[in-house]
Amino acid sequence: MAEEKILIVDDDDGNIEFLRDSLLVPAGYTVVCATDGQEALHLALAEEPDLILLDLQLPKMDGLDVLEALKEAGREIPTILITAHGSESVAVQAFRLGVRDYFLKPFKVRRLMAAIEKSLAEVRLRREKEQLAERLELVNRQLEQRLTELDILYGVSKSMTSLLDPDEALIRIVEATMYVTGAEEIALFLLDEETQDLQLRAVQSAGDQRARTVRESAGDAIVRQVMTSGEVATIQSPRSSKTDPLLATLAVPLKVRERTIGVLRASSAEATRPFKDSDRYLLSALADYAAIAIENAHSYEAAQLELAERKRAEETIRQLAYHDTLTGLPNRTLFNDRLEVALAQARRHKLKLAVMLLDLDRFKDVNDSLGHSVGDQLLQAVGERLEGLLRESDTVCRMGGDEFLLLLPEMARVEYAGKAAERVLEVIREPFSLADHKLRVTTSLGIAIYPDDGEDGDTLVKNADVAMYSAKEAGRNNYQHYIASEEGKSTPSAGGRRDDGRA
Repeated sequence: MAEEKILIVDDDDGNIEFLRDSLLVPAGYTVVCATDGQEALHLALAEEPDLILLDLQLPKMDGLDVLEALKEAGREIPTILITAHGSESVAVQAFRLGVRDYFLKPFKVRRLMAAIEKSLAEVRLRREKEQLAERLELVNRQLEQRLTELDILYGVSKSMTSLLDPDEALIRIVEATMYVTGAEEIALFLLDEETQDLQLRAVQSAGDQRARTVRESAGDAIVRQVMTSGEVATIQSPRSSKTDPLLATLAVPLKVRERTIGVLRASSAEATRPFKDSDRYLLSALADYAAIAIENAHSYEAAQLELAERKRAEETIRQLAYHDTLTGLPNRTLFNDRLEVALAQARRHKLKLAVMLLDLDRFKDVNDSLGHSVGDQLLQAVGERLEGLLRESDTVCRMGGDEFLLLLPEMARVEYAGKAAERVLEVIREPFSLADHKLRVTTSLGIAIYPDDGEDGDTLVKNADVAMYSAKEAGRNNYQHYIASEEGKSTPSAGGRRDDGRA
């Protein structure tokens, strides 16, 4: 169920009751209501709704005045305007003030609910992006803190703490302890954080050229005693032969912030190498360095994981900022950037480029008859076909709805645009197999050429749009070049195959 908050503003209690009780509350939305403009403005600022359903004619302040006041207050709240007395000029003014949709009373419930869901979907996406940015900032702070700790740990002991590989650090710790103490055997035990099992992780005996890593459970009583108490312990124990000297064992805890993470144990013959107080001090100091080295290696490993997560988060934000979430195609922002670059190159090298705008014919019929899920799949499939059709240097952008923008830079001849448009018409006419449905659709396409039809991006896109509507008027399933007329409209030029049917 939805959880967004919607503000209904209408001076007719019956309209409010219908919208609230029959449509919005059953759909799971939280609803607040206002019957005049001043109350609406107060609630909008105080309640911060996710969407406003706003009547135009209201007591005290009309709907446009409320929008103006919200704009002056710096509040951008998605708004759907509902009015019984609309006009084209009112609609234009409303959209300039940020209105997302416009409905005349009486309205169709299904269309209104679809518009509400579309507006709230944008709100959710924006909220998700903000949450992702907050998580990225948290990861950055944690990473900075961890890297600071790594720098401090690195300076403690170059011989031990400079190693960032965990197993190599364990080997170096055991070898350094063997060299300093001259014991018969050095063993290092660590507590597995997941299983809480105390394991022997590295060992070296006198005569071994190098320590080795192992992983096996520890059954040594003195080691478990040190893990439990966190204190240094010594013991003398008999060998297997009664004639052998007693085995002296010295075990010290490995601590990180007062937490015992393991044990460093040295063993030697009591008669040849008895452990003294100085050995206890020396082994304890080595254990401190060992704990730092282990934590250093583990921290580095964790930092690498955090860096990878940070890169993934940055890539996700970049993808959301410059690509359409449904099709994965470049969005209008990225298209405009590439268009500006292409225009600069075209001016420098005196080349032409084409901007083409296409709109799927009768796409609304697909959504109405088969559902928006199939409609979304169709848009994704169209995007894939367009991407596979054009050159690597070309750009396909989803402009919104069922409209796509195409950028064809570095054209030596204008004829290339027409040929490309023919290929687009042909590839779109090929059947689409989606969700057990075989669909046949067509498209209408408009072309604007630089510098003939405009010398800046906005003009080229606008004129391509005019040409696309000429293609619609010419029967759909064709393309038209933009040709300016005295009235500022395009004059149809020769295009592709036409479909004389009407929507």
